[in-house]
Amino acid sequence: MTANVFHQGTHAVEHVLTRIRRCAADVTRYPMDILTADAQLEDELGIDSVKLAEIAAVVGREFNLPPERLPRGAQARTLGAMAEVVSQLLAAAGPAVAPVSGPPEAPSAPPAVSTRPPVEKLEERVRGVFARVTRYPEALLTPEADLEDELGIDSVKQAEVMAVLIKELGLTDAPQPSQRLRTIASICDMARARLAVAAPVREVAAPVASAPALEARAPREVPPPVVLPFEGKVAFVTGSGKGIGKVIAARLASAGATVVVNSFHSRDEGERTVQELIDAGGKAVHVWGSVAQEEHLDRMFAAIDAQLGGLDFLVCNASNGLIGPFDRITPRDWDKAFRTCITGTYECAMRARPLMARRGGGSIVTMSTSMSQRYMHDLGCQGVVKAGVESLTRYLAAELAPDGIRTNCVSAGPVHGELLGMFPDAAGRVARWEAATPGGELCTAEDVADVTELLLGPRTRRVNGAVWVVDAGLSGTVDGLLPGAPEARRPVERRWSQTNGHDVRALLALDS
Repeated sequence: MTANVFHQGTHAVEHVLTRIRRCAADVTRYPMDILTADAQLEDELGIDSVKLAEIAAVVGREFNLPPERLPRGAQARTLGAMAEVVSQLLAAAGPAVAPVSGPPEAPSAPPAVSTRPPVEKLEERVRGVFARVTRYPEALLTPEADLEDELGIDSVKQAEVMAVLIKELGLTDAPQPSQRLRTIASICDMARARLAVAAPVREVAAPVASAPALEARAPREVPPPVVLPFEGKVAFVTGSGKGIGKVIAARLASAGATVVVNSFHSRDEGERTVQELIDAGGKAVHVWGSVAQEEHLDRMFAAIDAQLGGLDFLVCNASNGLIGPFDRITPRDWDKAFRTCITGTYECAMRARPLMARRGGGSIVTMSTSMSQRYMHDLGCQGVVKAGVESLTRYLAAELAPDGIRTNCVSAGPVHGELLGMFPDAAGRVARWEAATPGGELCTAEDVADVTELLLGPRTRRVNGAVWVVDAGLSGTVDGLLPGAPEARRPVERRWSQTNGHDVRALLALDS
């Protein structure tokens, strides 16, 4: 390790910055020329919180800093900010900084261990489990560091750690979600409290257990644990903050998958959806971004790889497209619909490919409309672009099959929900569609989720490149609403005004 010989001033900061840039390059494998002093590490360079924590740990080792003094939060947003903090610490420490492994200062007050239950080195055991599950260096796992905000350990990974701790410490159950255990110190306090309550029970129960009457008692049969069909799987559902995507995400979470919820325009709804899934006993994380923007896609898939280690399922649900008269579709409308539905689906699939191949294969489901092959009034932009999605599905099925990846498409008709209200004269259109549907009922989002779950799972392992229509039979009949001659002769302005206040440029979209 380089000797810590510094003096205050510009030269000291520049020297420290050079070494910190090398540390960042070693962790991220970024070229040195983009690791400038003022570049925003997360917002500009796309370095997520997990990598930032790794950089901080390497910087700590480089300069022999104790873990509690490592740059965090606002101090670690740029490499220049890190250099300023480290330079100040080195200057204040004098010619050398005390090694991390040195003896701690003697406590000013008697330790609280004497009043706690006899759990040997509890904090060390908890930190060891965190290090083992997260693969973080123990030096970084300080007692007071915020697990999520400072260390980037999301709720899913925290739940994994808690499951291991419960088993190793002999706790009876996990803490409730309402208990905001945000630090290792708070987790240790929770464990001590539970062990303190449990200890007297174990001492009294021990002699009773040796009584002859209990020895002769037949062992209580324990039912085998329920294994959910998607347990251990990771699923990414684009545009899942609301609507059909949210229902699909909830279905996969209830089947045991860890679900990556994505939203762009509705970020708050996406985060609420994740909390709802967790409260229901599922595992979920949120990634914000648009599938139509390449830099967003890079960041989202990098986060999935770093936090979850791979991907098993991809549902390309994010959509975009004008609802309105065919002669009012602009080049910008076509471009937005194509970039979200075609380019976005393609780019997601290409980025998912290596993450799935690493796990032995996976399954992709794209989303279309059953009106992609038939005419429906006011759905020209969606219908045309979704026909391209179905064609893309068949190409993906052939191209990705060598990696053990299946690609199929769910082609849904009108689905009850908020999206139907975006059509001009929505109430009249729904009544007409119901009258034209065999059985008289339109589909629900749950119906779409049923087929999506089936296509992702092993029961359809020989289904690849298929387009499954889910519209209760509507596409087998005639919509009955065509642009008649009188309608065509009306001025465009009048046709535009007969939308009952609806913005016909509203998107038939869950989230792009």
